[in-house]
Amino acid sequence: MSGETILLGMKAIEVWPQDCQSEICGDPTIHKITFADTQEYHPRLVAKILELEENHRLRKRYFRGACGTKIHHLEKWASTEAELITVRAQALFRKVLDCEQAVVDLSWANVYRNGDYCLPHSHLRSTASVVYCLDPGDEDPDDSQSGRFCFVDPRLRNCCQHQEGCMTTPFFPGMAAGTMLIFPSQLVHSVNPYAGKRPRITLSWNINKNVMPGSPLPTSTDNGA
Repeated sequence: MSGETILLGMKAIEVWPQDCQSEICGDPTIHKITFADTQEYHPRLVAKILELEENHRLRKRYFRGACGTKIHHLEKWASTEAELITVRAQALFRKVLDCEQAVVDLSWANVYRNGDYCLPHSHLRSTASVVYCLDPGDEDPDDSQSGRFCFVDPRLRNCCQHQEGCMTTPFFPGMAAGTMLIFPSQLVHSVNPYAGKRPRITLSWNINKNVMPGSPLPTSTDNGA
């Protein structure tokens, strides 16, 4: 992985920049990293997602609380930028879990519009989930928690600040543009209602060490941050 590059246009971009290192985020099972080279791929990737959101067979709109509009299967987008971020998500998985394999079971984008949110949930069929922030959207002057990703799991100490095992405090890891977060897929997480005008856009991957049998979309709803 060290020294590997992906060609974006005429420029070679490092898969894993030498100065990048993940850090523990609130709990030993949660790690976060923020990439500094986003100007090289964010504009084209955002444009691609908004194009797919308009009208595409991979586009799926569930109900408002199911994470906005989803565009599944990044590998089918014909986007080198999406390929780069996917390879980085897999690299983060291998680094954090200290393993050689990182197999994506399912990947998707979430486009949140005004009023969209994500109900508390966890992910099936995967060891770890990775979330990447492309655009956090507009800040709400009347609600500092608008559109923010958070954990609401009684197994996390940060969520149980008053009594062990009693979830009283959502844990906000903080996600700016370029931030990638990895966590155990079973942790309960959600996204607060978003009130901005600019779309809030994230990417997600469910990853395992080995290929999972069966379909990653066995039901009509599949939530994700």
